[in-house]
Amino acid sequence: MNISYFLKPKGEVSYLLDDLPVRQALDDMLKSGFTAIPVVSAKGKYVGTITEGDFLRLLLRQKPDELDRMTVGQVERRVRHRSVSIDARMEDMVDLVATQNFVPVTDGRGMFCGIITRGDVINQLRCSCSKDAKNR
Repeated sequence: MNISYFLKPKGEVSYLLDDLPVRQALDDMLKSGFTAIPVVSAKGKYVGTITEGDFLRLLLRQKPDELDRMTVGQVERRVRHRSVSIDARMEDMVDLVATQNFVPVTDGRGMFCGIITRGDVINQLRCSCSKDAKNR
């Protein structure tokens, strides 16, 4: 099975642009309900993932007026979420999804294609196990 089977395409995924002002990004993240969101450059390249914790540390360290001048790309990220290439092996993706809630997927140029969620992988495994059990 190819990892693209699990892909949620970019058009269906919440993400933040790295040149987005921090205040707007905070609002967007709150509205999304997610605790971590991929960050993409203006040219479409995956540059990392930002978390609620990253924003919280920023809010605790910066003065409120400094937040108006900062962009998402300037926020220090504590954890480096790894991505996989769309042509990666299933084993590589599974290793990452075991330690990350989602795995960003890029093409050969590093362009953001979308994500693979841990939940989608678990649901597929659950379905596969149920089918195997019925066939026995």
